[in-house]
Amino acid sequence: MPKSRILAPADGARLPPVATATLGRPFHLLPVYLRTLQQALADFVQRELNARYHARFVLSQLVAGDAPQEAPRRTWHRWGGGAFAVHIERRLLLQILDYRYGGNGSSAGTADSSRETETEHRLARLLGNRLSQLLLASMQRGGHALAAGDGIDNLSFALRDKPSWEAVLTLADHSGVAQGRIALGLDDDSVGYLLQQLAGDRLPEAVASSEPLPFTEQLRLRLRAQLLEKRLPLGEVLDLQVGSVLPIRLPPQTDVYVGRKRLFAASVVDRGGKLCLTSFQDVE
Repeated sequence: MPKSRILAPADGARLPPVATATLGRPFHLLPVYLRTLQQALADFVQRELNARYHARFVLSQLVAGDAPQEAPRRTWHRWGGGAFAVHIERRLLLQILDYRYGGNGSSAGTADSSRETETEHRLARLLGNRLSQLLLASMQRGGHALAAGDGIDNLSFALRDKPSWEAVLTLADHSGVAQGRIALGLDDDSVGYLLQQLAGDRLPEAVASSEPLPFTEQLRLRLRAQLLEKRLPLGEVLDLQVGSVLPIRLPPQTDVYVGRKRLFAASVVDRGGKLCLTSFQDVE
């Protein structure tokens, strides 16, 4: 059995902290979603930019990760379960605007010298709304189209300093030269919804192993979940008999305790007749 050891404070300070927001959440499935999103964005570029405005863009790259703090011109768009933030680099936005009015996309050179106009802002909100609709549709299971009530509202203010997670696409011209980037951000609620859609009701199978994992690869905690609380009048309690049935409904989320401290909220799912917890969210 491998022996564990206590790290010196200097060594421990160099280790990355455990991101509690990732506990029990299927972040490993995000690359699967990104492939779906990349195809949807390629179709969007061809349909909404090239065909509509006679542009000549191609989607050359799509990367995802934490959103940077600095992005001066994000447009925020709210849907029923969360919000999206869209940032289009001004150089690219001016190119699209030039194509829209019959030009050849050559006005991008004025991006640093000219003042922003209301026309730019309107186009940014318009494209941001369309991209938000694409994001929400791509997050649905099976890529279903939006329902009638799933409208996207343009917001005139920023909901957050920055989104929680961001996918950045780079557009290039037909010769492969990068023309600009578009960042698509998701807030906490949208990320949670996306991960629920990716996971469904499936939990990963436990990996059987006869060899114990080293301490550096495991951390054992005793979790206590409070699934529900039901209050009954004293008279109903006295009337209870063996075999009595109390109608209950499990909440979509439950509180999870380590000792006496409430640390997480988690989703409750059924797996083979057993209640399991997944999609842990930090409540601190």
